[in-house]
Amino acid sequence: MNISQKNSEALKNPWVLGMLVFLMVFLTANAIFIYLAFKSPPNLVVKDFYERGERYEETQKRIEQEKSLGWNGMIMVPANTRVNQVQSYEVLIQGRNSVGLNLDSVTFNAYRPSDAKADFSVDMSKKMPGMYVSDVSFNLPGIWDLIVVAKQGEQEFVVTKRVSILP
Repeated sequence: MNISQKNSEALKNPWVLGMLVFLMVFLTANAIFIYLAFKSPPNLVVKDFYERGERYEETQKRIEQEKSLGWNGMIMVPANTRVNQVQSYEVLIQGRNSVGLNLDSVTFNAYRPSDAKADFSVDMSKKMPGMYVSDVSFNLPGIWDLIVVAKQGEQEFVVTKRVSILP
């Protein structure tokens, strides 16, 4: 078999052979993709869509209630945060006209998005009106979501912050 570009027979020309090989690879890859698409379809339908919608509606109502309170808050974290190091975390919660609030309870919640087993919560103690403090130690490095929930009677206020804990 004499394969060359000057050969006038189609199956002996490298350009024709190359195009045929490319076409076969292309069709084979598409066949594999189609097979995989039918074998494992995407799970775009959520089984509990109605319950999620109700929770979303409740969350939106709670956000509106928080806005009507006129409270504002800020979580203050240490500059250098490390694993297994006890440090003080403070939260400042003020009402209208920047008045410090005397709250019934303030809870510090730490959630690790990548590992729910590491989540924990701690009650915060009042340092002065509107200023609450808690000593916290994180047992794993990485990204943590801090959520402080402040309650006064039936009223609830939430302050959030994302922090990175170094090893």
